[in-house]
Amino acid sequence: MKVHVGFFALSSLKNKIFLTFLLLILLPYAFLQFYSIRQIEQSVEKQVIEQNNKQLEQLKLTFEDLRGTVFRIAIRLEKDPVIISLLSGGGPAEEEDRRKLMDSLWNDLKSNALPSPYVFYSITDLQNRQYASYIPGKILSYKSALDQNGLEEMKSGKAGYVWVSDQETDLRPEDGKSPRLVTLYSQLHDERGREVGLLRIGIDFQTWLSSMAKSFPITQDFFLLNEKDAMLGGTGDRSDDVLAAFIRAGAGTDGGSHMVNGAYLYNRMPIPAMKWTLVSRFPLQLFFGDIEQMKQRMVSTFLLFTLVFVVITFFILSTITRPLRLLQKKMAEVADKQFQTHLPTRRYKGELLAVARAFNKMVSDVHALLRRLKEEERQKEAVRFQMLLSQMNPHFLLNTLNVVKWNVLSKGDEETAAICMSLGRLLETSLNEEADLIHFRTEKELTEAYVSILSFRYDQHFELHWECDERIAFALVPKLSLQPLVENAIFHGLSNKERGGAVWIRAYAAEGRCYLEVEDNGAGWNPATAPNPARKRKSIGLTNIKERLELLFKKDGRLDIEPLPAGTRVKLGFPLLMAEPYTEAERGSNDVERTARGG
Repeated sequence: MKVHVGFFALSSLKNKIFLTFLLLILLPYAFLQFYSIRQIEQSVEKQVIEQNNKQLEQLKLTFEDLRGTVFRIAIRLEKDPVIISLLSGGGPAEEEDRRKLMDSLWNDLKSNALPSPYVFYSITDLQNRQYASYIPGKILSYKSALDQNGLEEMKSGKAGYVWVSDQETDLRPEDGKSPRLVTLYSQLHDERGREVGLLRIGIDFQTWLSSMAKSFPITQDFFLLNEKDAMLGGTGDRSDDVLAAFIRAGAGTDGGSHMVNGAYLYNRMPIPAMKWTLVSRFPLQLFFGDIEQMKQRMVSTFLLFTLVFVVITFFILSTITRPLRLLQKKMAEVADKQFQTHLPTRRYKGELLAVARAFNKMVSDVHALLRRLKEEERQKEAVRFQMLLSQMNPHFLLNTLNVVKWNVLSKGDEETAAICMSLGRLLETSLNEEADLIHFRTEKELTEAYVSILSFRYDQHFELHWECDERIAFALVPKLSLQPLVENAIFHGLSNKERGGAVWIRAYAAEGRCYLEVEDNGAGWNPATAPNPARKRKSIGLTNIKERLELLFKKDGRLDIEPLPAGTRVKLGFPLLMAEPYTEAERGSNDVERTARGG
């Protein structure tokens, strides 16, 4: 008994230490825990309110963005000449063709301008024909649509666009859930200002609101109020008396407000552009349900958790910091050892093993990359040397060709001299490796030079026709892109045609793209019936052009071959690039890069 008394006596040092620990550490720590829990409750409530405000703000911005996009689409449709022409009596005469044209327009809007399943478009002309992006539940005439409530300012000419918040829906039940739509009305006019139709763009806000509510991570209810605080729609129970009282309390106010009542947080956010209000009802029990239990368990567990946490934390930190210090040391050695260092992986497990392996792989990849870069640099130097060496032979050919030209001129053979001059022009252009793109007018002159050579061979038994837009004379086209196409047209299309052979070359621009076409009236495109099927050399003309288009324009360059009843049409398409000379003197120069440099 004395032992027990002595153990609990205050004079005992260990009891004093225990009492000191109890009074100065344990009890204050317990008090701080309760205080922290209260602070957590208040902090969670504040964060919930802030998060809910952000969600309401996001919902408001999404709706305003949807409304703004609808308004921009209305302006676009109002200025669309195809729609105005169609409503004015122009366009296809058949009703089916007119509707196909409008269906194509609706599909374009849904897929590009505003891919939203909650927006519906409808246009009614003065003949009461309705063109809609959906199947209307009922058909409205032009006059009955214009006589609806809320359109008085539009009828009087005071407003060009009118939003109606309580428009009765004309959607079928399978297309929309809302009994009413938020609708934008706009009158369409022709160039003379005469009325030609009425545009309606409706938003199924009930379906949109339900979809947006499902996109948030925590289930909550949203409601939409009009300018009179009347409920337009919502995603939850509307018979909540607290919700009704919250709406009445905030009626007529322009700012946001919130209220915590029982298990719910009520919040409101105004939409100034429409004078509407968004209201949310957020369930708080998802966050506060376990806080009371946490209070009850705190006293019995915080000492044990604290002790275990200290021991485990010390052990975990020691197992983490040692490998990290080793990793730091190895990283400092990477540059000094020229990426020849690695971490041993046998002692690591889990994430640290993954980090060690990733470090070793990174060092190996960087080392391999440096080695590959050095090899590629050596290869580039070798290729450059071979390229410079290969330039010498064509220059010898060009000089020799000039000698032949002057020789035949001295003998009065002007036809052979003309052939030499045309061939020299082609060789000189092919030797210019700096210019991948040249003016179209230069490409035209090179093609004419090549055709003049072939005309001597075929004794002028074919005709060349140019159909070119003069405005693209200074458009940039791939160098020697027409010559292989004309060569194929003559060799494969017209070689067996004794008379009446013709080649058409067309050049034009459309929708920001440049198009070059070569068409002949020969045998047609069929590799199996080529004039010389026994030749072993594979034709590289079309393949060369296709690869050059891909290198110059990536996916924006195209080469299409179109067989015709009589002949073949080959079409090149690529982005339109204009390089207008700065001065009239430079317009005589065919070298695009020399013109750009001012030399």
